[in-house]
Amino acid sequence: MIDFRPDQLLRNPALVIPVAPWCDVLENLDLGIILLAQPWLAGMGLRRSDFERQLGQLAASLPIGPLYFQRISRAVASLERRGVLRGAGKGRDRRFVLTPGGFAALIVNLHVLRDDPTLDGREFELKRELVAMWNLTIDRLLTSAAEIALAPETLSFFSQIDRLSIWGRQVITTQVVKDAFNIRRLIALQQENLERLKTQSEARLVETRSQMEFLRGADFTQLDFATLGEHAAILKDNPALLEIIRGIAASAAPQLSVEAQIIRYDAYLTYLDRLKHTYATELKVVDISEFRRRVAGAGD
Repeated sequence: MIDFRPDQLLRNPALVIPVAPWCDVLENLDLGIILLAQPWLAGMGLRRSDFERQLGQLAASLPIGPLYFQRISRAVASLERRGVLRGAGKGRDRRFVLTPGGFAALIVNLHVLRDDPTLDGREFELKRELVAMWNLTIDRLLTSAAEIALAPETLSFFSQIDRLSIWGRQVITTQVVKDAFNIRRLIALQQENLERLKTQSEARLVETRSQMEFLRGADFTQLDFATLGEHAAILKDNPALLEIIRGIAASAAPQLSVEAQIIRYDAYLTYLDRLKHTYATELKVVDISEFRRRVAGAGD
């Protein structure tokens, strides 16, 4: 029985994608395209050249990666095949707009952080910026003196998201939406990831030190060369090479490599602590459902 949590849905593509093609992992470029293709921003839709130009304007603040027409065109085509974008027209004049499934894909993906941010922080940084941007925008709208009024098509768009299901079960619940746009939850998720990676590295450090102690005292003259396969003859006839291998394995290099990982994780955890404090004091976490209720009430 599959777990219907967003992270579990994305971990079971063989089961989920055949019935919900939109429910798939999104890369940073995909997220940037989705951001621009929202129907209340894209109007009649954006051409691939429009995406290229507007993504170029966002690239200074969002880690989207290299931007060139062919890469963007391939990403747009992939998103259209998966039902994330809806296209209309032909050739380079074909225009694209986000589907309800595409917005649901964004929500689902905001629940997941896959990359080690100490090696490549772009996934977290983009999702952090997107979530922070949403909270700031919705907060300004809710506190604005002006009456919020959205087109009926927009209200219908959100209603279609509510009706999305997998095997008859609703996927985008009120709680799922609320969690997706909670910047503190996103930071806490990254903290959990880093703590897990750090714990794994600490276990490797203990194992590495144990192996180093064993190798320092190992008697290679008793080594069963028959177990070494095709390299047996080379090692058997070159005892000096064996000693070099033993010296490298028993040196401080493996231990230092693991210790460097732990130092990176500690530094990044400090960064996350500071982020959490900054957002707690500077950014209000807004319940998106409150915005929807307000808009729905204004349309009555």
